[in-house]
Amino acid sequence: MDIRDVHAGYGPRSVLNGVSLVARRGEVTGLIGPNGSGKTTLVRVASRGLSPRGGSVRVEGVDPYTLSSKEAARLVGVVPQELAPAFDYTVLEVVLMGRSPYRARWTGHGSDDWAQARRAMAAASVLHLADRPIGELSGGERQRAVLAQALAQDTPVLLLDEPTTHLDIRHMVEILGLVRGLARAQGKAILAIFHDLNLAASYCDVIFALAEGQVVASGSPVEVITADLVRDVFGLEADVSPVGASGRPSVVVSPPVARERTLIGDAPRAHVVGGAGRGAAALRGLAERGLDVSVGVLHGGDTDATVAERLNLLRVTVPPFSSIDRRSAEDTGELMRRASVVIVCDAPFGPGNVENLHLALRAARDGVRIMVLEQVPIEERDFTGGEATVLWHDLVRHAWVFDSVDSLLRAVTVGSVSAAGEA
Repeated sequence: MDIRDVHAGYGPRSVLNGVSLVARRGEVTGLIGPNGSGKTTLVRVASRGLSPRGGSVRVEGVDPYTLSSKEAARLVGVVPQELAPAFDYTVLEVVLMGRSPYRARWTGHGSDDWAQARRAMAAASVLHLADRPIGELSGGERQRAVLAQALAQDTPVLLLDEPTTHLDIRHMVEILGLVRGLARAQGKAILAIFHDLNLAASYCDVIFALAEGQVVASGSPVEVITADLVRDVFGLEADVSPVGASGRPSVVVSPPVARERTLIGDAPRAHVVGGAGRGAAALRGLAERGLDVSVGVLHGGDTDATVAERLNLLRVTVPPFSSIDRRSAEDTGELMRRASVVIVCDAPFGPGNVENLHLALRAARDGVRIMVLEQVPIEERDFTGGEATVLWHDLVRHAWVFDSVDSLLRAVTVGSVSAAGEA
């Protein structure tokens, strides 16, 4: 299927603005994008359900809009999001409707039609539901029955509008495995809409990302599904990392965080001292609870610095392996003084970051509330020859100490700092 520079919409409203894509035989091509980006409209255009205002659609080199509906139905099969039949047909009757393009009007089904229907129902795991009325099925069972109908249609191109709607995880994996198998074994061209980015990454060969009616990215899952795309297209921060032997991307979405941080005002702000990943859980937890969060001083490339960047937190960083310079120390000291609470995590301390303990101790003596997370004794993470140990113990005398991130976050959220500290 070759779609070129397609423009389409409804009434005066334009939805697709020059969309081009190719869905090749033997591949699963995914469409991703936020609601309203044009995914379903594109499937409608591709399935001859909505005439484009401009551009072209070709299936096997043929314009389906020049064919009769029966001829076009032999080229493209469609699995919609929902099926709402006018009558309470049985599953077998619904699946046999997929054979309509191959029989003459007013004739019954032949042996090949019945064989195709049985194969399709077996593939979609609904053969045992053949005599059940479609209206009595669960949402997942109905979705599999609709897929069986499209399989019975036996077309070179298969369009799926959110194929996993209503499915539990087991049937989700089965259906997508079946769809990928159809592409591989039978050479079908599959074009499917996905809302779950991880499913798209796992089962697609090629992905097109849509936003505001245009293709904003295309390529392999690794090329398309990135943290930048999730941020720019969906407005969310996410950790995107390769998993498994294939290295396909895995997406873990972080809570939405405002891009502009308030330093002074009514909104509470927590300043976190971390490093080596020891502050990551606190950073995420505080952001999830709606607090403004600042962090530093961190070294560029540090795990906590990466997490802070993905969460779009206010942060002070210095180059990797360098010491904290005077300007960075002054900026961080100011952030600490203006914070509602300073949280010092049990990071390793060496000559490059021991200044953070001096800054936190100074803030404590100025009356700033200090919370300390201590799961690893300071003696095991002191690489300063004892300086960090002395500073840490002095800081603890001014602080509320917690032995878990959960208890610390509860104290921050509820405001029961003194009770938690005393406990």
